[in-house]
Amino acid sequence: LSSIVAVGASIAERSLATPADIDLAVTTGLGYPAGPLTWGERIGAPRLLELQRALHATTGDPRHRPTRWVSERADLGLALTDAGTSVGECWG
Repeated sequence: LSSIVAVGASIAERSLATPADIDLAVTTGLGYPAGPLTWGERIGAPRLLELQRALHATTGDPRHRPTRWVSERADLGLALTDAGTSVGECWG
């Protein structure tokens, strides 16, 4: 699940789609019960960040490398499902 959330976060970080659009594409297109950022939000950004750091340190797998986007949200207490692709946009 961590790597699926990371893909969604990477898409949001690069401003390719909003969190809502990413989740909608996954639920509609793939039939998943929730999108990657909704799943990530259920885990919580701080806990997800901790998990990704541990998985990346253990495996070295780049799929588990935390994105700056997740790190910012964890540090500032922002939801992964918030609109905006940067901290400035979330506050704006």
